[in-house]
Amino acid sequence: MPRSIVHLQIPDFCTAVEELRRPEMKRLPLVLAQAGERALIQGVNGHARKEGIREGMPLYLARRLCRRLHVMDSDFYHYREKHLEIVREFGSCSPLVEGGSPGSYFIDITGTRRLLGPGPDLACRMENELGRKMGLRARIGLASNKLVSQVAAHCIEPGDLSFIFPGNEESFLSPLPVDFLPGVGEVTASKLAGFNILRIGQLASFPVDMLAAVFGRSGERLLKIAKGLDISPVFVSRQAPRISVAKIMERDEIDPGRLESALFQQIEEAGWELRRHNRCPGSFRLEIRYADGMSVDTRKRVPSWSVQADRSLFQSVLPAFYKLLRRRVAVRRLVIEFSDLVMPFAQLPLFTWESRRGSKERDLQKALDSMRMKFGKKIIAWARVA
Repeated sequence: MPRSIVHLQIPDFCTAVEELRRPEMKRLPLVLAQAGERALIQGVNGHARKEGIREGMPLYLARRLCRRLHVMDSDFYHYREKHLEIVREFGSCSPLVEGGSPGSYFIDITGTRRLLGPGPDLACRMENELGRKMGLRARIGLASNKLVSQVAAHCIEPGDLSFIFPGNEESFLSPLPVDFLPGVGEVTASKLAGFNILRIGQLASFPVDMLAAVFGRSGERLLKIAKGLDISPVFVSRQAPRISVAKIMERDEIDPGRLESALFQQIEEAGWELRRHNRCPGSFRLEIRYADGMSVDTRKRVPSWSVQADRSLFQSVLPAFYKLLRRRVAVRRLVIEFSDLVMPFAQLPLFTWESRRGSKERDLQKALDSMRMKFGKKIIAWARVA
């Protein structure tokens, strides 16, 4: 039985989710970025894309291109929840749903014809349900493998279906530009252009030994995907939960005190999310990116005594921070990520004096959290970050 793989692609997923929360933004150029002009753009909507704004562009450059640009903070936790909700929704049609990244989904519907009807009808129903229940529109590609279905979805507008009949994969790909192939970026496309290879059909007819001479082992893979050959299965998504906070400095910073302050702010934000979801981290990863482009990182376990309060958590991360901060080069970006999240658990004390150990720190943290919950997160701050 030939496989039937559906690929649903929601364009500009993160900004589309934000437009659901704030419908007035649908008519305005919108980008998602952190605070600060040196921040990088993490998401754009269709109006901003028409102005020439792209992901990864510095915010100050985007403001030059579009004076009426609207900037919003990224809420990746909300986007992840929406992403998982979509995966669960598609799970009613097939147990094999792969959502490797938010807004991109592969569903294996092989063998579901008797129960759910023909593949094209089922794919259209899935897209209609997505629009009716969640207000999102998607491009739909249907083919015999993941590669061709992904390219097919890339060729149409949201709300349409591109169905590639089995056996027509190579003829469908032949007239398309080479950068339509997944994994063929600007660098690879420019190398192929040097051989006057602009279309996928030209790449499919190119000798494999010549491709191997230029691209090495990747040459054989390029030839396979150009012919529409892909045997990779649909993997069920199982991502370990984690909390990550990144901060781009307002200017390249070399002062250890200011860097400590920025790190403490990140740990405060991560600690707030951990307590809000009633989770404790088992390990953390710290990354420092310098102004010259070099980055260093480390991964350590989190002591069990430090997960109760932000200051204790900061003290457990600080030694690793100074072990990484060895170069006399200004720092541009800090990233702290907590993983191995579990439910909080503590053994009851055997003696009365043991219950007083760290109780003041925990009580202070609870008081701060209650104030911020009632009046806002910025109502009170430590002198370290003021």
